Order: sequence, then C-alpha cells, then structure tokens
Amino acid sequence: MPRLTSPARRRLIATLPITALLAGSLLATSLPAAAADDPIDGARTSGDPMFPNIGNGGYDALDYDVSLSWSPTGVASGLVTGDITTATTTMTARALSLLRSFSLDFEGMNVDAVTVNGVPAAWSRDIDAAAEKFKLIVTPVTPVEGEFTVAVTYSGTPVVHVDSDGAFEGWNGTNDGAILLGQPIGTMAGFPHNNTPSDKATYTISVDAPSVLANVSGVQGDAAVASNGELQSKTVSGERTTWVWRQDKQMASELVVIAIGRFEVIEGSVTLSDNRVIPSWSFMDAGLSDTNKTTIRNRVAQLETITRNLESIYGPYPGNSTGVIVDTVPSGVNYALETQDRSFFPSTNSVNGNTLIHELVHQWYGNNVAPTTWTDIWIGEGMATWGPTYYNSAAAFGGGTSTEQSYFNSWNNKASSSADWNIPPGAQTASNELYGYQTYTRSAQFWEALKISIGDDAFFALIKEWQTRFAGQSRTSADLKALAEELSGRDITALWNDWILEPGKPAWPDKLSVSLTATPAATEPLDIGDTATYTLSATNTGRVALASSVVTVDLSDVLSRATLVAVPAGTVLDGTTLTWSVPAGVAAGASSEVQFTVEVAEDAPSGAFSSTARVATLGGTCVTCVAELSIMEVLTPTSAPTITGTAAVGQTLTAISDGWPAGTALSYSWAIDGEPVVSDAPVLRMARAAAPGAQFVVPADALGKRITVTVTGTLDGFRAGSVTSAATAAVGPALSQGGGATTPGGTTTPGAGQLGQTGAELPIGGAAIGLVLLLLGAAFVARRRRHRIDAA
Repeated sequence: MPRLTSPARRRLIATLPITALLAGSLLATSLPAAAADDPIDGARTSGDPMFPNIGNGGYDALDYDVSLSWSPTGVASGLVTGDITTATTTMTARALSLLRSFSLDFEGMNVDAVTVNGVPAAWSRDIDAAAEKFKLIVTPVTPVEGEFTVAVTYSGTPVVHVDSDGAFEGWNGTNDGAILLGQPIGTMAGFPHNNTPSDKATYTISVDAPSVLANVSGVQGDAAVASNGELQSKTVSGERTTWVWRQDKQMASELVVIAIGRFEVIEGSVTLSDNRVIPSWSFMDAGLSDTNKTTIRNRVAQLETITRNLESIYGPYPGNSTGVIVDTVPSGVNYALETQDRSFFPSTNSVNGNTLIHELVHQWYGNNVAPTTWTDIWIGEGMATWGPTYYNSAAAFGGGTSTEQSYFNSWNNKASSSADWNIPPGAQTASNELYGYQTYTRSAQFWEALKISIGDDAFFALIKEWQTRFAGQSRTSADLKALAEELSGRDITALWNDWILEPGKPAWPDKLSVSLTATPAATEPLDIGDTATYTLSATNTGRVALASSVVTVDLSDVLSRATLVAVPAGTVLDGTTLTWSVPAGVAAGASSEVQFTVEVAEDAPSGAFSSTARVATLGGTCVTCVAELSIMEVLTPTSAPTITGTAAVGQTLTAISDGWPAGTALSYSWAIDGEPVVSDAPVLRMARAAAPGAQFVVPADALGKRITVTVTGTLDGFRAGSVTSAATAAVGPALSQGGGATTPGGTTTPGAGQLGQTGAELPIGGAAIGLVLLLLGAAFVARRRRHRIDAA
C-alpha cells in the first residue's frame, strides 16, 4: 500500500523506489501459568511491537461470517453518512488451550449480544483509545476448547479510525455511500475479530444495502457492493439488495474491503498462464467523467497481461478472482490499498499508473504471504515497490533503466546524514513512522542489493519459492532470511544486519566477475617437471569501488599432481585452498589479478585435472570458474612384449613388442633374475649382449636364472612408457652341436633349456661361435693360472 509522506505521514499513491523491515512474534503469546487442564484467559495481545494492544492470543481464527445491513442517514461535511442498522459477525476458531475467556478487537458501534456455541455469553469492553486498545472480552458459560464459534450482534454508527500517521481507516463516508478499509488496524471498526496479520482466515461477507443511492448532490444511481473473493449472489428484495461475497483463500483482516456506492460494474474474466480462467469484477465510481471511465476500462483490460507477466516473476496468481475498485473518497483516505483480489484506488490517476502494478504485486507479497507483525511490512512494501521498477525495465517488459541502476541512484542520491536512514526496516516500533522511507524505498533498495549479492538465479528462485512454500501463510522476516540462505548457499547475515536491522546508511554491495585461466592450455599436456601458470582476475562490474571481496581457489586436484612454486602476495594457502583478498578500492569497471605457478611432480598421474575459483563473499559471479590442465598420458602398448629363442647359455633371444602407437621409438633393457644388464657389466657379459636392442645373447652366468626384457616406448605428446615381458624358463647350459645341452659328464641332453612354444632352435653356426668363445675364455683362465705358478 503506497502512502503519502505529508505532514500527517499519509499513504503514497505515486510509485517511487521504496523498501524494507524485519521480524516479530506470531499469534501465540505467553499465557498465565496453569495446570494442564485448568482453563485460562486468552492473551489480549498478539505481541506486535508496533501495536502492543492489538491482536489476541489463545485461539486461531478459521473463518468469519460477516453479515450487516447499511443505510444512509444524510450528508455531513460533503460526505454521505450512514448507520449499520444490524450486523452479526460469527467467528469460527480453534482454541489452542482450554479458555475461560478470550478477546476480540472491536472499535465503535454498540454490542447487542454475544453467544458462544449458540449459548449467550458474558462480555465486556476494555477501551483505551490513546493506547489503541479496543477489546471485546468474552466469557462463555463453559470454557471452550478445540473448535468453537462466537457470534457478536452489533449496530450503530460506525467510526472512522484515524491512524497515528493521520490517515483514515475503518468506515468512511464517500460522496455516495461508505467504504471500509483496514490497513493496518482499522478493520476492527467494521467488525469484531482477531486484528493481526498473523491470524489469517476465510470470509463470507454479506451486505444488505439500498438498490439505489444518491450522491451528496442528490443524483441517484444504481448501487453496488464490492468486497473480496467471488460474488456468490445478488438478491433483490424490494428496494434493497443483498450482496454476498465469499473469500475461500486465507486472508488477513487488514485486507478486507467493503465498498458501498453508485458503481458501474465491469465484469469479465482473465486467463492465467496455466490456462486457469478466473472471474474479474471491477467497480468504478459512477460519478467519474466519461474520460476517466474510459481510462479505467482500458486499465482493467490490461489486467490479464499484467497478471500473466507478474506470474513469470512470482509464480501462479494466488487468488481466485481479480479486479479493481475506484471510488471517490475523503482526503483522509489518500492511499491505494492492496485489498485482496481487487485492490482499492482513490482516483483514476492512481489506477492508471504504476500503482496498479504495485498493488498487483501485493497480491503475492503481503496478501498470499502476509507478515506476522507490522514490523515485517517491509517485505511486501519493498517488493511491491521494486516490482514495478523491474516490470518496466528492459530486463522485463519495458525499456526502462535497470533496477540496479535505479536503486543505486536512489541510494546514492540520499546523503548518509539524512534522517531517512535512522530507522532500520526490521527494527522499527513507532507506528506513526510505519509508512516511511524505510518501509518503501530502503526496502526496495534492499531487494536489489540482495539480488546483486546472491545473483539473479538465486534471487528469482527465492521470490517464487517464498510464494510456493508459504502460500496462504503469515511468515517472519527471519523465515525470509533463512530461505534466501538456503537457496543461495550464502551467508547473508552481514548484508541483512546492515540493511534491515541497523540504523544508518547501509553499504551498497560489491559486485564483481571472476575468471581463472591457466597457461599452457589443457590441449598442451604437461610433462614431469613442467610448470603451469594460473591467472586469477576480478573485474568490478558494480557501481561502487570494491570494498571487501574475497576469492578462493580449490587446488586439491592440482596439489595432488603438482607443487605450488610460491604463494603470491595477497593470498593465503590453507591446506589446498588458496584465498585471495581482492585489493580494496578497485574502481567500477577496473580489474585486478594475481598469478601463481605450479610444477608437475615426478609421480604425477597422467590425465586432466582442474582448479575451481569461487567468490567467497557476496556479489560475485564467475565468468570462468574452472581452469583445466592435463598431464601427458603414459605411452603403453596393447600387449606385453614376448621373448623368442632358447633360454640357454650362448643363445640369442629376441624381444617382440607389438601394439604401440604408430611412430613410437622403442628401446630395450634386458635383465637376469631382475638385475638389469647395464653398461658397466663385466666384459664377458658385454661380449654377449647386443647393445640395447631387441636381441640378447645369453651369458654364461645366466645359467639357471630367468631373463626378462623391458621395452620402453617414446612418442611426441606422451610420457615414455615401459612394459616388461614374462620371464623365460631357467637358462640351461650351452647347447651341443646336435642341439642338446652338454652335461658335466660329457653327455648331451637334447633340447635342454629351450623356451617351448615361444622359443626357437639356436642355429648351428651360432652355437659353434658360443662354444669357441667359451673355450677361449677357459684357455685364458688356464694361462693366467700357469703364469702365476711359474712366477712362484
């Protein structure tokens, strides 16, 4: 509901960027200590810090049946006067404990009778107008528990309730009838009820009024009665007509409207985004000019488009009907109001401007989900102010300035010394300041600051989920904070306290984009010992210089393969997390960066690995959050090498290694019982080993041992890979010319020491050469022995 900020702090009609507030207590209030079965008196307050004497405890209102008969009585001060000739309001409620008494809020008129569950009950009134206390205290004959009904019959001249800010509520005479409006607490001048937004209920509103009414100039016209919900019936009886409206959706009492007057009724329907068709009833003062009526009709024709557009932002329309009420009212009613289903407007201009969008946004924010206390009004008023600005922006359905620019300008143009910053939305308690700057402008600014802080995706998910999860309920601002943190995964406590709970001008949030890149690119694999350089950059994409932004980089994957060459200035390495405090003062549009280098470890596994950057503080998004690098794959064949030839002294073995990628260069390393044959081996062994190649002549000292070969492949773009063959059979003695092994006794064993299926017979020439070499070796040893004997 927008209110004017006149000396009387009257409610706003024009739309301005406006915002914010926080939480309070709910319907339940403390009760006197008593034994579990002892009846108690229901609390005479709901615990609202704004209105400590309003609302009641001990029960939950479920439904109200309001039936009244109104008749005009004359004209005074340019307005029609009237009386409620008879009325009965029946409240169905559920006692939260055994109640010997309970109270309702009721201002003005005369109470004629009270019954509880159909039985006459005692009642009294406790009134202190200065303290805004108007209690109807009911004491039933039998204490109530569980579900019960209380019916109050009353009559008389209804009163105007004047708010502490000077605005008019309650019953007000118009130029041709009367209207009941109730925000924040004036509905109690219309009928007795639990006057707190934390106790929503359903309603049946039945009004008996003249079928024809005259304005203050005596001009007559057909009369109508507008209210909430859906029109159930219109029954004519003589010169009077009874209008019955039913509100099946949960509704806070401050959203009730009853408008009686000479109205032209515009009936139609609206097709919603899900193809649900709901009825539309709109009412415009018959005394308006034809031009004004045309404007209103055109605006009513836009309800479907506007509503469907708003559904894309806030989710399905929560009501079962729609429409507007445009009535000519006294100057004290200088505000539009989000009365549920069909909002009230005091002029053609108000319905023709952004105020219509403002009040339609309220059908979600403030109506579908209501505040629990009046301190929480900032949630709905802030969103209903932010909503039209976004609606008309180029990002939504218009071509206007972005909400970020609009609300930054609003924030920036208000000096920090301004008294407007003195009242925090979520900690206010002065009811005469309820409709001030903090409730509208600062709260709308907060919604935008929240969008910047948690990002568009989380923000728009939040404003829909608030409606989905809490539809038909009253919730606290603490619930909103919890949901924002749940959906965004961010801790918004500092932002929340600054904007919602603490006086003074809050800080405009940082906004930045972060990128993390690595050189060389992932398409250029690294080898052991290679280095890679990461660049972490932050660009200020916001409206103010960066103040306290922090970026973290998860290096767990990197540090399992490489080491950090040095921790760069301005960063801290804690375990595997590198934290960078972005230098304060980076101007809007400017950037800052930091680099760090890693070196690939010797035991690094091959394959891709990544590092991930995240803005740890609010207001950041990643352009490139993940930097990918890779380490060369180890070259491997599709099969292990095999050895062919006879495993016998003097025989030549051949390594066969297939399955390597094309272009692979191979080298061979032979081993005897796992001991590599190396360049510094004895001369005898070297004489029998072909240099690192595919063939190997078995030396004498390999007798009885097993031989393996390790094949190493090298290829550009791969790390060298090695595979080892299976071992041969134990090496046998040298073969005789006939192919058998010569035993110590001089006999020959055919085939001894051969490899079987993978071996081959040693050629006779090769065997002969091997034998000659052995004999030469023996002769050499004998000569040395003789020389040593001779020398002796």
